[in-house]
Amino acid sequence: MNDKSGELARKIREAQERQRQIVTGGNDGSGEPGKDEKGKALRAGTDLVAALAVGIFLGYWVDRWLDTKPWGVIFFVFVGFAAGFLNIYRSQTGQDYKVGFKPTAPDAPKDGASGEDGKTD
Repeated sequence: MNDKSGELARKIREAQERQRQIVTGGNDGSGEPGKDEKGKALRAGTDLVAALAVGIFLGYWVDRWLDTKPWGVIFFVFVGFAAGFLNIYRSQTGQDYKVGFKPTAPDAPKDGASGEDGKTD
């Protein structure tokens, strides 16, 4: 009977530890964000700034080309802002740079050589 209760106590401790890891996101509970959270925040900021910079550059170029100052910059700032938030959304939901918006099947090839039906060409 003692052996079974010891095994049960061990399983309970393991389950509690797994639950603690899920709740804290792998943090040690100190309140400081872990490496993964810092990386996600840095990527989100970089995505937004890069998209805005590209939008401003394209808007400036369009304004000079079509002599529409400042409407090209205004338009492309909004386009860059939307693109930045789309990139942030895709990276935070795990879609990243996958083709399309569907999650891949676990047994699908990773090189993208297969078609929709999973058959190779």
